[in-house]
Amino acid sequence: MNRQQARTFASPPASSSDFDRAYRALFTVWGDVRVPPELVELAGTTTPLRVLELGCGVGRFSRAVVRAGHRVVAVDFSPVAIDKARARVARDERKPEFRVGDVSNLHELEGRFDASFDVGCFHCLDAVQQTRYAAEVHRLLKPGATHLLWALDTPPSGIPLSPGAIEKVFGEAFRLHRQAPSRRRLARSHWYWLRANQTAEQSPGEVADPRLF
Repeated sequence: MNRQQARTFASPPASSSDFDRAYRALFTVWGDVRVPPELVELAGTTTPLRVLELGCGVGRFSRAVVRAGHRVVAVDFSPVAIDKARARVARDERKPEFRVGDVSNLHELEGRFDASFDVGCFHCLDAVQQTRYAAEVHRLLKPGATHLLWALDTPPSGIPLSPGAIEKVFGEAFRLHRQAPSRRRLARSHWYWLRANQTAEQSPGEVADPRLF
């Protein structure tokens, strides 16, 4: 690990430009080529889904979900990461739609998604961003749809996360359907499966098929 990588590890990136610098390196300390079994499970249905990834980085996981037969929109606020993600899938017949964007303000996205996932983005957000993130995910998901989230218990944001903390942030818009402790990347962390609740404004036709998850 060189000095720049050591500084990145000691002081996690916080801004888009910070992440751009990190993604220009040969590797990132948070990079992982292994597709988590929790994500494989989510993508395991034979029914084609419209899926949203938040904080996609260089796009490995979105690519895997597309290869499982689904359509994916993937967002990251690092243009460097998105450029690398697009280059990675350039020769693929079917590819994710990669977008540069802020996960706490996804105003450019429309329509409803059948599922969404986030492997290591949410835990980088501050308290205000976390609240906005939860509202945006709920706006974009069909009622009953699953949001799969992996987050460190003691994250870069400095805001401790736990099942209780997740329930508080996601509030009445979601139900914490399931949670499981994890040692992904050898760190204390959790997987969370959140189900989007239906609001009075949403029609029954928008509800996700619960048999899919």
